Amino acid sequence: MRAGAVWVVQSDRGAISKNEGSNAPISAVTPLWFAIALLIFAMCYAIWQTCRRRAGWSAVSVDALPAMPALALIALGLGLLSFIVRLVMRVGTEFLWLQLGYFSCYAFFYIAGCAAARSGLLERITLRDAAGWLIVSILAISTLPLMLLIRGRLGGFEGGWNINAFYYAIWDPAVAFGVILGLLAAAQRWGRNSTQIVSRLGSTAFGALILHPPVLVALSVLAMPWAAAPVLKFIVISCAACVASFALSAAIKSLPGVSKII
Repeated sequence: MRAGAVWVVQSDRGAISKNEGSNAPISAVTPLWFAIALLIFAMCYAIWQTCRRRAGWSAVSVDALPAMPALALIALGLGLLSFIVRLVMRVGTEFLWLQLGYFSCYAFFYIAGCAAARSGLLERITLRDAAGWLIVSILAISTLPLMLLIRGRLGGFEGGWNINAFYYAIWDPAVAFGVILGLLAAAQRWGRNSTQIVSRLGSTAFGALILHPPVLVALSVLAMPWAAAPVLKFIVISCAACVASFALSAAIKSLPGVSKII
């Protein structure tokens, strides 16, 4: 229901498929394909759990974080799979509103998260566990501008049989492992003893996610007559949109029944 709320609030009906740069109609649901993907994964998970219980199979659980070499092999495998998928469905190309070029990593992390959650592993990730992958992610992120500068015109990063597409396919999971493990470790270390303000902001964060696009667009339109430097307008509008989105989320959560969903 939470993922569905994002889709319903922020999107309309649109084209079934679209390729960037084509003359096909642009779907209004485009920025929210991840919400549709999450709905699909959630339904598949519910079906799997029902079948598993009826068959009497034991639940899959991951009790400990695999060693870094094992995760590196997984990241490499995900990158190779993404590279192969993007030979057919490049990044930016949609089918049924979904960007299948990202699905290899999305599906893996969803399944891994479900398996790790059973044993509470996600709550036991430490900074020591994440340190190596944080370094890998920082190095990977730092190479992206360099690759764009040196090889930006030598092949599309979004897909195809070229070095740039291979680099970006490997880049995705390398960055993802560091960001995900880093955030889990940070939450474990600093997120447990949150203040009242942080707790209230946390309770309205999902609502802010749903509501921020119309808020941001409205403030951007209002600021159009303002003759200021683009960087200054970006900072001011971003801060104002953030505050307004959380405030609007808090107001809407006070409505009957809304807090059960967001």
